[in-house]
Amino acid sequence: PTDALACAAAIGRAALGTAFLRRELRHPDRVLQPRFFRRRTFAAANAAIALSNLAMYTTLLAIPILLSQQAGWGSAEVGLVLAAMSTGMVVFSPLGGHLADRLGRRWPTVFGLCLLSLGLLPLALTGGVVATQALLGGLGVAGAGLGLSMAGMQTAALESVDLGDSGVASGVFSTSRYLGSIVGSSLLGGMLASVDGGLDVFGPVFLMAAVAAFLSVLASCGLHDRP
Repeated sequence: PTDALACAAAIGRAALGTAFLRRELRHPDRVLQPRFFRRRTFAAANAAIALSNLAMYTTLLAIPILLSQQAGWGSAEVGLVLAAMSTGMVVFSPLGGHLADRLGRRWPTVFGLCLLSLGLLPLALTGGVVATQALLGGLGVAGAGLGLSMAGMQTAALESVDLGDSGVASGVFSTSRYLGSIVGSSLLGGMLASVDGGLDVFGPVFLMAAVAAFLSVLASCGLHDRP
């Protein structure tokens, strides 16, 4: 029954996706604009946000499971650990916007995503088996990197299209953001299910997150410096 339900759901998604694409191709004012992706900066910004969100959400979802299984931590303790990443994002986001205006869109974004990759590296190398101080430091660095990169990434995407298309471009950019989080969550769920939630799976999980973060660095190199 479960397999039949999953198959029916997949067929339903495929049918809805096909219907949506047919409507979009025939509509004079499309919501989905593939032509935007012909512009290097727009394509680079969407790839970078999707990959960085995949890395971020995979990490945010995997760490509570790891800590509860490995050390028996409660929800309050896990929440305090995850706050290290959120705090870094909140503190460094204004600085990221200032640097994007002062230095251009590309390099603050590249630097921020490099910090994201660096912060996730200890988890990838150890499979999550790190000291609490190292875990907090890594998450703090990753959060700071996300905060530094977001403003330049989104601004570059919107500046790469005509002013009249900025609303649609913003929607496409947000969709790419959510797509990264959905793909990361789905891959994490599949990887955990494949080994019945054993601790051995966390090495590949965090390696996947670190690789996605590194690929987001490469993608962000395609952003423009100035509009």
